[in-house]
Amino acid sequence: MRGPIEKTCEHCGKPFQCQGYRCWCESACITDSQMDWIAARYQDCLCPSCLGQVSQGTIGQQADPA
Repeated sequence: MRGPIEKTCEHCGKPFQCQGYRCWCESACITDSQMDWIAARYQDCLCPSCLGQVSQGTIGQQADPA
C-alpha cells in the first residue's frame, strides 16, 4: 500500500488516515486480549482516539494486569 488511505473508524464513525504497514497504530500499546476484542467486533481499523481508549481500558477489553 502506498500513501495514506482515508478510512472511517468502525467504532465512532470519524474519518482518519491509515498509513498501511508503517502506520501510527504500530506504536499503540494494545494487549493480545484487547486485539482479540477488537478483531471480534470490527472488520477494519479504529481511529487513533478509539484505539487509544481501548489501550487505556476506557472502551472494550480491560488492559491485562502488569
